[in-house]
Amino acid sequence: MGEKKWNATTGRWEIDGVPITYRVTWKSIDTGEEHVRDFNDIDQGYDFYQLMQRDAYSIKVTWDHVPW
Repeated sequence: MGEKKWNATTGRWEIDGVPITYRVTWKSIDTGEEHVRDFNDIDQGYDFYQLMQRDAYSIKVTWDHVPW
């Protein structure tokens, strides 16, 4: 896998020409259901990740870069 590079044409980070998706996963303590939400924008994704970390009804919150 190559290095992360900025594509000025699309305005997104890419690895080997593939746009990076920022993924937040968490588990609801009420239902036990696992959730996944993908973001194209790193700032929006990370803000949501921080919000879910503080959420009283969410556990096992993770932040990932896909395709990494």
